[in-house]
Amino acid sequence: MKYVPLPELQYFTSSCLDGAVIGDLILNGFIEAYTCKADRSEAKLYKEVRAKVEKKISNSPTIFTEKMASSPLGPINHTSTIQLLVHLIGTLNSSMPDYDFSELQACDFVHCNNIDLVANNINESFLNYALEAKLQGVRKKFWDILDSVIDLKKCSVYSFIPDDESEVFGEGKVWTMNYFFVNKSAKKIVLFMCSARRRISQMNMIENANDTAAEMSEDEMFECEIEAPLHYRKRTTIDLTQQSWVS
Repeated sequence: MKYVPLPELQYFTSSCLDGAVIGDLILNGFIEAYTCKADRSEAKLYKEVRAKVEKKISNSPTIFTEKMASSPLGPINHTSTIQLLVHLIGTLNSSMPDYDFSELQACDFVHCNNIDLVANNINESFLNYALEAKLQGVRKKFWDILDSVIDLKKCSVYSFIPDDESEVFGEGKVWTMNYFFVNKSAKKIVLFMCSARRRISQMNMIENANDTAAEMSEDEMFECEIEAPLHYRKRTTIDLTQQSWVS
């Protein structure tokens, strides 16, 4: 997967998803675009996933029917389904390099058949009245930008359902959401991730981090700085004074 740096999506991440304060909540997340261009790691992953499927079929050929082969992404013994799975995994690996999602299976995702329900969830949790009051026109702007980037009418929408959200999104979240907007004909994916944390929880985390830092030696601090993951390496700070929510 190849990350596509789009200013309009970077703007949204910087202004609405990178620590934005809405009432008693702090929002964190990102929205990024990728092209479905396979690299060496994805080519290797495709071979590994296909080998697992073929092994499963060979172990039980009489019961591995088309019905049993179905998954949220489609019949898992179909090449197109394996490719979709690899694209979703590759997008997660590229967007969150601190984690390795290579062992995920098709059953770890869901197909969101009704895009209206997806829109309602995003509007109610993220683009709600509190954010709209702070940034007038933000809801319409979000959907206009997303549509211009990915063409929503031609999209299929999927979501990753982790076994344990604390391992991926962290503990203490009020809510989390993630959606893959997949335009197969354009060979493009937009990944939207967002979570909300109570401000008091965030303040406690900062205080604990400060206490820990105060107890560390200079050498220990230096090692932590070197080992700190570059989670936001691709996200660029945008000058919000040059942007407008209302066209």
